[in-house]
Amino acid sequence: MSAARPLSNPQRRLWPEFTKADLADYYEAVADRLLPAIAGRPVTFRRHPRGVEEQGFFQKDLPDHAPEHLGRFTDWSESAGRELTYAVLSSVDDLHWCAQNAVVELHPWTARTDRPDRPDTVVFDLDPGERDVAIAVAAGWMCQTLSELDLATLVKTSGKAGLHVLVPIERRYSFEQVRGFALAVARVCAARHPDDLTVEMRKARRKGRLLLDWSRNGRAQTIVAAWSPRAVPAATVAMPLAPSEVDEALDPGAFTLATAADRADPWVDGPRPQRLEHATRALEAVGYAPVDFSPRSSRSVEERAAASGSTSEATDSA
Repeated sequence: MSAARPLSNPQRRLWPEFTKADLADYYEAVADRLLPAIAGRPVTFRRHPRGVEEQGFFQKDLPDHAPEHLGRFTDWSESAGRELTYAVLSSVDDLHWCAQNAVVELHPWTARTDRPDRPDTVVFDLDPGERDVAIAVAAGWMCQTLSELDLATLVKTSGKAGLHVLVPIERRYSFEQVRGFALAVARVCAARHPDDLTVEMRKARRKGRLLLDWSRNGRAQTIVAAWSPRAVPAATVAMPLAPSEVDEALDPGAFTLATAADRADPWVDGPRPQRLEHATRALEAVGYAPVDFSPRSSRSVEERAAASGSTSEATDSA
């Protein structure tokens, strides 16, 4: 903890083995990697003032008393029925304020404030099921499907049991287009491995299969930032991975506040933003035209796809 940035109650335990001072030190140590991951993005906080083993809360609306050095972005929230002012973090001082306020998780948008209606990432959130398929194997299947569509990917741990497969894209598509695209790709991948994977959001429809969650691609949806800690007792971190690390030996819980700061950034030379037109045509050619569906519907994805005409038996190639 920097002497120039004092904390109140620095020895307050936020995790069983880590204090508020440890969180501030971690944020400062990884600022060169964490800040680029959230630059220019509205961020939702997860705060645990009494520690992660006590009840915490998500906070979208930045309090009026927050310091002026914190960036701000105001946007209408349909769920809240009012405008919310999100934080936009850009400095070590901003991260220090987060530590002071027990912000133990950072959840940025997939769009930036200068073009809030144009996401720059397609997100696939892989949520383990009850089957034996390893999460890294499923991520490999998803990356292979995207590679066949000539799209390069990034993979990170969620900081819990899951993995996130990300596709950097040019900011020329709406959220509706991106979510429909994500669903189409996920359907192709799931159709190739129907005993192990599903795209169904309702748990009762999953039948123990691993979920390829495509729903994170809606407007104002968030995903935990790379390098963000998680609010679990083990103090794990959402960690960017090198391609060679995505194998069955991967332990998503191996990256913690104690170890993460020592890692170099495997994404420093990551793929440039990509266009989706070629991949969209390839999906259409095999009967998986991207169509945006609400993830909250009571009808199955395949029922809705059949009704829309976006369904196919062809899954061998895309």
